[in-house]
Amino acid sequence: MNQFVYLNGQITPSHEAKVSIFDRGFLFADSVYEVIPVYDGRPFFVEKHLRRLQSSLDKSRIPEPQIDWLPVLDELIRLNGNGDMQLYIQITRGNQGMRKHDIPAELKPTVVAFTLHSSFPTATAAEGLHAIILEDYRWERCDIKSTGLLANVLLNDEAIRQGANTTILTKKGFVTEGSVSNIFLLGKDNIVRTPPLNHFCLPGITREIALDLIKELNWKFIEEPIPVQDIFTASELWITSTTKEIYPVTRVNNFPIGDGKAGIYWQQINIRYKEMVRKL
Repeated sequence: MNQFVYLNGQITPSHEAKVSIFDRGFLFADSVYEVIPVYDGRPFFVEKHLRRLQSSLDKSRIPEPQIDWLPVLDELIRLNGNGDMQLYIQITRGNQGMRKHDIPAELKPTVVAFTLHSSFPTATAAEGLHAIILEDYRWERCDIKSTGLLANVLLNDEAIRQGANTTILTKKGFVTEGSVSNIFLLGKDNIVRTPPLNHFCLPGITREIALDLIKELNWKFIEEPIPVQDIFTASELWITSTTKEIYPVTRVNNFPIGDGKAGIYWQQINIRYKEMVRKL
């Protein structure tokens, strides 16, 4: 299906969009990206996502392209049919005209944006995901939303190969995040815990929203390192991401979490999240 995309200041049919093979994003994954959920044609917390995009640019030392994003994104949504979708933005360091590691003093970034018509979770979320635990061997700047995702792809693929849906990553005995998500754990003490933000995990927007909802619900919560063994004594386990929203994990390494079903705490926070979406 043809769609419209944004490329370097122009909105054009996707089959007409061309990026050089000498672009550093292609050759080195020298680029950052952002994914923004859209519900019924309306972007969700777009300002938070654009701030994170700016943070990734700053940390990567990629010059900021001067773009008024809101009208561009609104036009992409309109041209591609409105409804529920995701906006994808990618900014590379640019086309160097050759393959060379050195960063040129002046290079114009390549800017791409398009929509993805992926469906968001529905009633199937109540069944929960099956996860496996793997050692986190990614690089140590996971706080940057970089397109260098080969390790994430391989870690996630290992889960699929083992008949699971996703991967929970650990480093030196502690949970970092999921291969494509942040992690929340509800203990037997009814305290919600999530690993603190650092270079080993992405500052997820849905993670931030979930923390706000936890405060509204007056639940006890702690941001602290989580030993991997605590997963197996948890009452509930969730992942959060733009594409999965807030999603329960009901089995890890073939071991049931709680009673092996989506829990009451997840049901409550999921209802609050859906209410936020309806109020857009």
